[in-house]
Amino acid sequence: MGLDFSTLVYLPNYDMLARPITITPLASQPGLPAYPARGIFDTRPVDVDALDGAIVSDQQTIIDIREVEFVVLPEQLDRVYIGLDAEAGDTGADRGEYEIVDASSNGGGETTLVIRKVMTAKPQ
Repeated sequence: MGLDFSTLVYLPNYDMLARPITITPLASQPGLPAYPARGIFDTRPVDVDALDGAIVSDQQTIIDIREVEFVVLPEQLDRVYIGLDAEAGDTGADRGEYEIVDASSNGGGETTLVIRKVMTAKPQ
């Protein structure tokens, strides 16, 4: 008998840690409107070894989602809008819009979306 990780492990974590997001399904469901969802936002460090032996530090921003909460999973090129989460104590400006650059399932009911900030040009 297998364990339902999505319900037994992920659901309580998402109920406590997930924040509201909005998915614009540009690639996964072209032509359909944006829809509300939730995910766990995180940023983790990434060190890259340069050819000269130097280490370049960067970061990778991700959103984890529970697969059972989606009819069609978001995919690369879809957009994710992350607003303020008052329940999490956010103050100030929202986090803004991100583009999904990669998606990978852990095989247990959770998908990690690697995202990057969408930068808009400011008028001169």
